[in-house]
Amino acid sequence: MLRFTSQIPIIWLLLLLLLSTTIFERCNSKQLANCNEKDRSALLHFKHAVDSPSSNRLSSWSINDKDCCSWKGVQCDNTTGRVTALDLHQQYLEGEINLYSLFQIQSLTYLDLSLNGFTTLSSFNQSGDYNYNLSNIQYLDLSFNDDLHLDNLNWLSKFSSLKSLNLSQINLQNQTNWFHTMDMLHASLLELRLSSCHLTNIFPSTNHVSFTKSLVTLDLSANYFDSELPAWLFDLGSDSNISHIDLSFNMLQGQIPKSLLSLTKLEFLRLSNNELNGSIPDWLGQHQNLKYLNLAENLFHGSIPSSLGNLFSLVDLSVGSNFLTGNIPSTIGKLFNLKSLFIGGNSLSGGLSEEHFSNLSNLETLVLSAPISFDIDSKWIPPFQLQGISLSNTILGPKFPAWIYTQKSLQFLEVPNSRLSSIDGDTFWRFVANITQLNLSNNNISADLSNVTLNSKLIFMDHNNFKGGLPHISANVIYLDLSHNSFFGTISPLFCHKIGRQNSLDYLDISSNLLTGKIPDCWEYWKGLSFLFMESNMLTGELPPSMDSFIDLIILDLHNNTLSGNFSLDLTNLKNLEFIHIGENNFSGTLPVKMPHGMEVMILRSNQFEGNIPPELCNISSLIQLDLSHNKLSGPIPKCINKITGMGGEKKTSHYPFEFNLYAKGRDLQYLDYGLLRTLDLSANSLSGEIPPQVFSLVQLQILNLSRNHLTGKIAKEIGDMKHLESLDLSNNELNGEIPTTISTVSFLSLLNVSNNYLVGQIPVGTQLQSFDVSCYDGNPGLCGAPLPRCYHESNPQGQHNDIDKDNSFTQSLYFGMGVGFAVGFWSICGSLFLNSAWRHTYFRFISHVVGSSNRCK
Repeated sequence: MLRFTSQIPIIWLLLLLLLSTTIFERCNSKQLANCNEKDRSALLHFKHAVDSPSSNRLSSWSINDKDCCSWKGVQCDNTTGRVTALDLHQQYLEGEINLYSLFQIQSLTYLDLSLNGFTTLSSFNQSGDYNYNLSNIQYLDLSFNDDLHLDNLNWLSKFSSLKSLNLSQINLQNQTNWFHTMDMLHASLLELRLSSCHLTNIFPSTNHVSFTKSLVTLDLSANYFDSELPAWLFDLGSDSNISHIDLSFNMLQGQIPKSLLSLTKLEFLRLSNNELNGSIPDWLGQHQNLKYLNLAENLFHGSIPSSLGNLFSLVDLSVGSNFLTGNIPSTIGKLFNLKSLFIGGNSLSGGLSEEHFSNLSNLETLVLSAPISFDIDSKWIPPFQLQGISLSNTILGPKFPAWIYTQKSLQFLEVPNSRLSSIDGDTFWRFVANITQLNLSNNNISADLSNVTLNSKLIFMDHNNFKGGLPHISANVIYLDLSHNSFFGTISPLFCHKIGRQNSLDYLDISSNLLTGKIPDCWEYWKGLSFLFMESNMLTGELPPSMDSFIDLIILDLHNNTLSGNFSLDLTNLKNLEFIHIGENNFSGTLPVKMPHGMEVMILRSNQFEGNIPPELCNISSLIQLDLSHNKLSGPIPKCINKITGMGGEKKTSHYPFEFNLYAKGRDLQYLDYGLLRTLDLSANSLSGEIPPQVFSLVQLQILNLSRNHLTGKIAKEIGDMKHLESLDLSNNELNGEIPTTISTVSFLSLLNVSNNYLVGQIPVGTQLQSFDVSCYDGNPGLCGAPLPRCYHESNPQGQHNDIDKDNSFTQSLYFGMGVGFAVGFWSICGSLFLNSAWRHTYFRFISHVVGSSNRCK
């Protein structure tokens, strides 16, 4: 501590006081510097374009607050008070990006509006007459505004000092000349990211590209470049500064050009998920500066070159192709800097020895997806401590390998489809207790889990042979998939087991097991569940009242059980519920209508529901799939069905990546995303009356099935408006009239069935309609035309018809003669049949055989 004494001259004390006063005033001036009024006004104009209520996230941007430097995301120069940076990434903002206002902030150098929901961009003066200065902008990030379309990029040419531009995940599909626009950017550009922008035309043949002179990072991944690798990029020469290239997910073809060697500063090269062919070049081993190399998911042939073991700077290596053959080179074990290793390919062979891992002491992640074995001593102790192991599709089993138990830092362990059949009981479960993600799916592991408590956050154990009662779970578990196993007994031990604190379970799948008994009434412990799958078991009884307390539930699947009783649950409070499947059960009573208005999928097929289709269902306007088939419903199809706008208009729906089985197009089909389907199935009921025209206003439908009812009337001509229709089944009804000609304009039909009605007239001419099998039109005696026999007016050209009036007397005489002949013939044969029992039995056996043959489905 500084102490003042009498020996210090008074002049020095005065100078010290003066200096302190100056510093204080300067610091105080920094605190008092308010933002510039023009900048403040520009920011308020920007906020005004943001949609409400998302604009409430900018509540600190108050018109009454004069100091905009204190607003969220705003940074100012401490001396001048001018706004220099605006960072509003991931603030869930929507509406318009008013760049016209923002770019009037003259000192703005940094602008980040990424990870929001903006949909439009303010227009610019097409003549290029800008009333503001863009020369200071150095960093511009508008990425991951998924619904934002930009039709004009010419304004970018005004950014003379731009160093970093990120427009990833913005739709630029109309930018046919995007490359020319980028080339107009000045040579100051260091980073260009245009990932997932729907770009198509890729690169010019010229190698005179201006914006690459200073470029360090280029990311053009996940576009639609259906071409070869760009020559200009690899011909930049040794003076190029580029160090980061990402061209993954682009359908690029051809071979890797040797000119890549000229990019001597290259450290990051990602060419994965393309269609590159030929061999992985041996000369890649000369690229000594490479730290990240990703060549996975291509069409490479041949073997993995051993020269990759010379890339001593590599930190991350990914190589994979289903056409690669041979063994994995042991030189991989020399990459002592390697932290992440991925090798994949269904045609690779051989095994991995200890030599493959000899010097990989820094390895943190090991990912192998190939039918390779492990030729490793059971007492081997690896030189690494991994954070993650994924050994899918390998020959790891039958017993879980001992060397994995030496890895004490594991965060995820994935060994799906690795031919495992046995684990070391308590030793295994203690080992995985602290692992965040555990994946044992698609093996043949047989173990009783009745007394096991699972603790990992994410657990995949589906498609095995686990048996006994369901295991207990700790409060840590978020995702649990136990489907397609042999668990038996009741589900009460799992659901009625008190954990001690609020559980975290969000996703539970116990489908396709041997579970029995009633669903217990103890769901109050599981209110946080969002996804619940219990289908394809042998569950019985009624649904307990507590099941309507799942306030966060999104998907509920209980189909293919033996559940019964009235479905009386009031689900209107489950605001997040979007999908319910209770088909293939024995539910009875009237159709449930106490559903949230945000419901998208209702599958109630194959139950015992009866009564009319309630008009309340029309209020669930967000429905995109409704299946009420195979019940006992009666009455008319409600005319209000056109209120279900999810089937009739464009609607943004949810998408969840799980397997979804749907009976459509006459068979069970498997889909991976229910959000892509629009279906209406009312088949196999006792519905009556005419098909209301409102049904045909559901123009987004892909599947429409009204078969096996008692529907009458004609098929409305508006059916031609259903342009997306892929499957149409109106069979086994009482429809009459002609098939409207407009149906020939429905060009995506892959299934059509109008058989067994009373339809008449000619089948409309259209290549598609004539391509369906005859059975699609059978049972309509009045129908004619291809693929049925030709119509009368077709086989008798105009001018050759007989005059029916003139020949009327001849026709009557002919019919009279035929009648007499029939009577004589009938009693000649039938009289003999009645008198002769042997003839009678032979005749009826013959008739039975003929009728049976004609009724067989084609």
